[in-house]
Amino acid sequence: MIYLILGLLLALVLAAFFFIFNPLGLGPEPSAVLPENFFTTPTQDLSMLDLLIDGKAAFSLMISDIDAAESSIYIQTFIWKDDDIGRQTVDRLKAAAQRDVAVTVHKDMLGTFFELSDMLAGRPSPVFTRKGLKGYRNIDVRVSWLADTDHSKYVITDQRRVVFGGMNIADEYHTQWHDYMVAIRSAPWTRAFMDRVLKGRPWPSNAPFVIAVNDRIATEIRTALIEVIDHSKEHLIIEHAYFSDDKIIAAVLRAIARGVRVDIILPKRPDTHLYANMATINRLLASHTGESLRVFLYPKMMHAKVVLSDEAIAAVGSVNLTPRSMITKREVTMFAHAGPDNPFIRKLRLQLDSDMAMAEQVTGPFKLGTWQRLGAIVGKYVW
Repeated sequence: MIYLILGLLLALVLAAFFFIFNPLGLGPEPSAVLPENFFTTPTQDLSMLDLLIDGKAAFSLMISDIDAAESSIYIQTFIWKDDDIGRQTVDRLKAAAQRDVAVTVHKDMLGTFFELSDMLAGRPSPVFTRKGLKGYRNIDVRVSWLADTDHSKYVITDQRRVVFGGMNIADEYHTQWHDYMVAIRSAPWTRAFMDRVLKGRPWPSNAPFVIAVNDRIATEIRTALIEVIDHSKEHLIIEHAYFSDDKIIAAVLRAIARGVRVDIILPKRPDTHLYANMATINRLLASHTGESLRVFLYPKMMHAKVVLSDEAIAAVGSVNLTPRSMITKREVTMFAHAGPDNPFIRKLRLQLDSDMAMAEQVTGPFKLGTWQRLGAIVGKYVW
């Protein structure tokens, strides 16, 4: 009997390891993702893109798109809570389904971990309940233990518009946290997004921006981010919620060493990853001091995944700067290169300037005790 129990425990541990870390799931990291002409030739037109700052702007557009949908809605999310915005989204999807709009919802199973407190309080995610979306006519809900962890978030309506980025469907993303999404307001480029993200087809070489993904074919996003950092010449701004990936840290240190001014914005009180962020800050400050590197702590929870290089090259998406997000989770990030006066780039730059003005600059390393250092290691590799 004891061997049976030990065998079951071992099986559970192995199952949890493969479920969380997905060691065999995603494709290899390519040596290059962004073509050289991406860096040498800025696009003249990003009018098909809108930068959506914070949840009120993003959810207003997503809800209005759902209300106006005529044929299809596709939603991918990591977290979907049974709260005000979660229920509002459910109601609008049901209304769309009653108009014979075909609704497909895919929610990541691992994201359910962040809904446990609500589940224990009797509020499971709407994807699991009959009063929510489960079993509703014209709504196909897909939640699988066997699927790859999918940390991406997007809403596609009528194959004409997609809104994607860092926001899950929950009240904190709607009204409390600072975050970003991008809208593609173009049917051809929305279909290109669908081909790339849903079907694994190559991104068009003539596109005015690039969609990079982590999927079963290739794990592209870390390579693309490092390419952006390595091409930085004067000024690099990184605003991210969670920062601990060694290869990204090394790229940032290379940029500082060649004279690039680097500003990093992290949340002062993140919902997770606090000590891992502190450990990263200590590593950076130990290597470089002075005006070449500034680190800022944003005063409230900030969930951004944004990079801006030389006031011209932007990256906005779902990927965190953590080892697991870089190599074990399905993710989507957009890369765009345009002049500093381009409306999309200018809006992002002004918001980042505003965020730094609101934040406090870190003046020295954090003192981390044994338990904090252990927490940094756990946070780095588990989240």
